Amino acid sequence: MFEIPPILQAMAVGVPALIAIQLFGLHLIDLNARKARISRSLGRMPTPSGSKQTSIFGRIAQYFRYHATLTLERLSVMRGGDAETSAMLLRSAGFRSRDAVLIHAFFKLVLPPTSFLLIILWFIVARAEPTNWPVTIIWACAVALGLSILPDMVLKHLRDKRFKQIRRSFPDMLELLVIASESGLSANPSLNRVSAEIQAFCPPLAFELQQLVIELSILPNRETAWRNFSTRLPMAEMAIFSNTLIQAERFGTPFAGAMRTLMHDERASRLLKIEEQAGRAPALMTIPLILFIMPPLFIVLVGPAALSILDNIMNGGGG
Repeated sequence: MFEIPPILQAMAVGVPALIAIQLFGLHLIDLNARKARISRSLGRMPTPSGSKQTSIFGRIAQYFRYHATLTLERLSVMRGGDAETSAMLLRSAGFRSRDAVLIHAFFKLVLPPTSFLLIILWFIVARAEPTNWPVTIIWACAVALGLSILPDMVLKHLRDKRFKQIRRSFPDMLELLVIASESGLSANPSLNRVSAEIQAFCPPLAFELQQLVIELSILPNRETAWRNFSTRLPMAEMAIFSNTLIQAERFGTPFAGAMRTLMHDERASRLLKIEEQAGRAPALMTIPLILFIMPPLFIVLVGPAALSILDNIMNGGGG
């Protein structure tokens, strides 16, 4: 057998123990004082402990949220440009709460070192042969690096999937807006009615339209609501949609006319995309043509001549 280096033994036992002791100590020190300060600042009276019952999953979620928030506040992770980028990515993927930002940052902070330690422990404990330390460190660093970018990759996948669904339903939304506006409805009632109609086949777009209607109703500047809509959905179609309606409201263009113009432009854009895909078809067909058609054709054309030459060579050599 092999002997585990003392430094790795100390790291394997001491690091988790120190983290657990720190979290438990901070929990005991700050919990009651923080609750009391928050209650006083909100003007609430202290409630008895048994007045509000929560499920075991709710308690686990609250405990995890509390320690995630405490860890991120201690390490000042939720500051700077990286936090803003993560928040924008979460909003575009459909996650709007502050807890989503905390959980995403907590996973990005905790997953790499945890995976690094677990890989090292697995190479030490689970493998029978002696540990090759350079290979072990390389594997641990590779896994930690992969898990450090895993949350962003998952969010980008969810964002692209959501954008694809919205982009597929965007022409239908324009058609419904034209119908609603030409029937006599103004901008806000048209958007509200269309959001209710498309809820069945595109919930993300319906949710964004409902939030747009709310912002158009409460914000003093309607242009801010349109720009927020295009910021939440950073897509070319939504940018054109928002800019068109901003210009329409700025210069007094009727909503129905703006929607009809935008619908014609969208139809022309879709037609151009279809023509572009049709134009790419001959180039894409070249690859299967070369791989699957040319070799059999070459065999059919050259094969008899090659067999005849080979037969003549064999007969001549035998004679």
